[in-house]
Amino acid sequence: MLSPTLSKIINAAIYQIGWFSCILGAAWGYPIVGSLLAILLIAVHLYWAESPKTEFKLILFTCLLGVSLDSIQQALGVFSFKIETGWPLWIPLWIFVIWAQFATMFHYALHWLSGRYLLAAIFGLVGGPFAYWSGVRLGAAELGENILFSLITLALVWALVTPLLFWIGAKLNPAEGRYRSFFKVGYEDK
Repeated sequence: MLSPTLSKIINAAIYQIGWFSCILGAAWGYPIVGSLLAILLIAVHLYWAESPKTEFKLILFTCLLGVSLDSIQQALGVFSFKIETGWPLWIPLWIFVIWAQFATMFHYALHWLSGRYLLAAIFGLVGGPFAYWSGVRLGAAELGENILFSLITLALVWALVTPLLFWIGAKLNPAEGRYRSFFKVGYEDK
């Protein structure tokens, strides 16, 4: 039986592996391979999740919201993603997958932010731009011409989106008040 801490660490590690797979896959010219590996990790998450149906709903909502926001920001010149030649959509597959991956953390590794919406906003304010900046530094995207505008826009969007996603996650999960073990073993918060 895994401890709650180890369960959260495994969830965070699975997310990071998926994030790097998507980012490095795009940067190195293998976006489909990176995306498929991350999708496999999402499937592993759903298999191990305490409530796969709830997790799938949160993943779907997060993915649709995130891709919509990224589409708007890309159209405004906040950033641009590296897109494989011949890809039929305006936004690459790996962006869909990264948003889906992010959703896998709300009930597990990031559970400590549940119900703490101001803290979640601060987390988004800092973490969102940092993640995009990291993706830019690794070669998967580019910020707009006005880098300060890009970073401020990302910070504001993420400061609003992160608490919203935690709120949606709480609405989808009737057991939000207790600890969710990643491996279906019932630890309770004390």
